Amino acid sequence: MHHARQAIAAGGDDAAALATAGFVIAVAGRDFETALTAFDRSFALSSSSALALSFSSIVRGWKGDDAIAVEQANRALRLSPFDPWLYMPYIGLAYAHFAAGRFEETVAAASLAIQSNPRFSVPQILHAAALGSVDRSEDAKTVVQRLLELQPGLTVTTAILSARYANPENLVALGKALRQAGLPE
Repeated sequence: MHHARQAIAAGGDDAAALATAGFVIAVAGRDFETALTAFDRSFALSSSSALALSFSSIVRGWKGDDAIAVEQANRALRLSPFDPWLYMPYIGLAYAHFAAGRFEETVAAASLAIQSNPRFSVPQILHAAALGSVDRSEDAKTVVQRLLELQPGLTVTTAILSARYANPENLVALGKALRQAGLPE
């Protein structure tokens, strides 16, 4: 947090550093306003940064700005369709769609994130939750099994910690969906 805040305070002309610092502040400090300000400064330096757009889409999805999150994630995907971090804009889409109650779209976005990075548990969590929300219980159980292989001992309580939703109702919905998917308490 200290280094992220220093990167933002220093200003500078490094769009990637500002975007990364903003994301760290959102993840570790849940300070969305500071993070969004850092993303805006990053966009002023480089309006076509797929990294900044991806990070911003995730934070905006957490904050409840789902329309902007979807637009930014889609823009990141258009700008850098072969990016090694391709899973990040898909995660932004999945968070935004889940918060908006668009569970089929969440399933699709989370699936694409998993294809891009099959060992990352966050898209698996969102995928299981979305499948649980659309009553695809057998598919959800399969994803939960894979998720528990990736992260043994994961529970509903620990899984919802990965989501930084500002609206507590989204966290409740995520927990409920993960229970429906078969993730243990």
